[in-house]
Amino acid sequence: MEKFGVGIVGTGWVAEQHIAAFQSNPYTNVVGLSSSSQENAEAKRKSWGLADAVAYPDYDKLLADSNVHIVSVATPNHLHAEQTIKAAQAGKHILIEKPPALNLKDLRAVRRAVHKAGVKTVVSFVLRWNPLVQTMKEYNSKGKLGKIFYAQVDYWHTSGRGSIPDHWTTRRSTGGSAFLTGGNHAVDAMRWLVDADIVEVSAVGTQINPNYEYPPTMLAWVKFDNGAIGKLSAILEARIPYQFNIDLLGERGTFRDQHIWAPEEFIGQNDWIEIPTITPNSGDVTHHPFKDEVAHFVDCIRNDRESFVNLDDAAKTIEVCLAIDRSAAEGKTVRLPLGAE
Repeated sequence: MEKFGVGIVGTGWVAEQHIAAFQSNPYTNVVGLSSSSQENAEAKRKSWGLADAVAYPDYDKLLADSNVHIVSVATPNHLHAEQTIKAAQAGKHILIEKPPALNLKDLRAVRRAVHKAGVKTVVSFVLRWNPLVQTMKEYNSKGKLGKIFYAQVDYWHTSGRGSIPDHWTTRRSTGGSAFLTGGNHAVDAMRWLVDADIVEVSAVGTQINPNYEYPPTMLAWVKFDNGAIGKLSAILEARIPYQFNIDLLGERGTFRDQHIWAPEEFIGQNDWIEIPTITPNSGDVTHHPFKDEVAHFVDCIRNDRESFVNLDDAAKTIEVCLAIDRSAAEGKTVRLPLGAE
């Protein structure tokens, strides 16, 4: 196939970045949009300069189009599960904005649908392609930090949406929780960098902003199956510029964000070495490496291989988020994987 046709469901901030990434890829072309109304989809089609795309009257019509081979799910959180299941049943490969589901029942239903259909998936934990995160992963994969025994990752953000009463991100039924709606990036980065499974979670939460239906400030302690421990936080009400803090402590060296201490690697080191690279410290989606994510996804489809951040892998991140919420709500330690819900 010369090019894969892409259908975008959702016409918000993130969808625009998906479109830009797919349009810049030599193997894909956006052929259609679906939104809450055909009028909205048509307006976005024109404003985004998609002259050859179709504004579909509804999502089912987009899925019925044989020219659509890939679906990009970029809608509010509570719609992801149903829309992903429908796309899988229609035989489409799927780029899924995180989270793929807001509860364990839906998460398992999505996985069953994808497995049955045999389609390729990538869940948009796009920070895996951030240059600093990639540098940390590459450095650690070569054993230069030694065994990681402690990790800490923080997602601190004030997007402005928390000041809007009844915004979908602030409601439990549509946004989920502090970790499900944004802090899942921190969970995923920690899992990816420690390269082990989280098996135990203890969490607490608090709240200052009354517009949230869930605690927008959450803190969790985790234990990995290899003995490492870690601390995670997700804060959506911080009066601070966006921060995505990463600490990795290994037996041979340490990362603190873009600073490294590894005296066995750098003989005579007497101060932190700063790596001049792009960090994850921006909440603006235009800062995120969607083009690299899409290039990876398309390569997986073209070469019939699974992504390292496919639905099965991402489900482990989401289960940790659900375990954090359960631990904070019940006031007790929760073990993973989760049982029936």
